[in-house]
Amino acid sequence: MIKQMLISDLKKTCENCQGSGFEAGLQEWGGIQTNLSKSCRICLGRGFNFTDLGKKLWDLYLPKLRELIREEILKN
Repeated sequence: MIKQMLISDLKKTCENCQGSGFEAGLQEWGGIQTNLSKSCRICLGRGFNFTDLGKKLWDLYLPKLRELIREEILKN
């Protein structure tokens, strides 16, 4: 039986911000510093992170995506 791949197989909700992409409050690095950007430092504001499978697929497709983008830019 062939398993249908779901989006949930490729990404998971960020545990740090619970999927909001936002991290309120202060960050502490030696001293107290405000979190000026307010975006989550783990998911960078996306609200999700790749699973291992998602990361492998992204790494596989990224070179071709870059090539396609470069071709489109050069056309215009």
